[in-house]
Amino acid sequence: MFLDIVLISSSIAVILSDVRHRRISNVIILVIGVTCILMSVKNHLLSLHFYQSISVLLFGLILFRFGILAAGDSKLLAVYSIVIDPSYFQLSLILTGIIGGILATVILIRKKISDNKPDDGVPYGIPIVISGLMGIYLSKLS
Repeated sequence: MFLDIVLISSSIAVILSDVRHRRISNVIILVIGVTCILMSVKNHLLSLHFYQSISVLLFGLILFRFGILAAGDSKLLAVYSIVIDPSYFQLSLILTGIIGGILATVILIRKKISDNKPDDGVPYGIPIVISGLMGIYLSKLS
């Protein structure tokens, strides 16, 4: 229960930081990563999926290099993917894309209505947190 509270609290901190500053702290990502690993050790239903996480991180860094995705978003998705069961990982990615698309549309509409808003990009930490927590929850159930 304690690890769940730490995971949810740090995930909320990610959302707040990403919305306010469009940055995700490496310290918060480290807390989430350690929490995910400890959850896996404590809860024998969760397995560690380091290859999946490393693949996500490498692909995310390529996207970062081309300016498509921020480095913090890539690292955040990688630490969540440490404990997301591979059978739910694709669903988590699809959900991230759907929520991100909705969020981007809302931001675009809001920007069109109010021209004085600067273009700060999309806080993609929000959809990553939502889908990551959902993927972890589903992984715990299976």
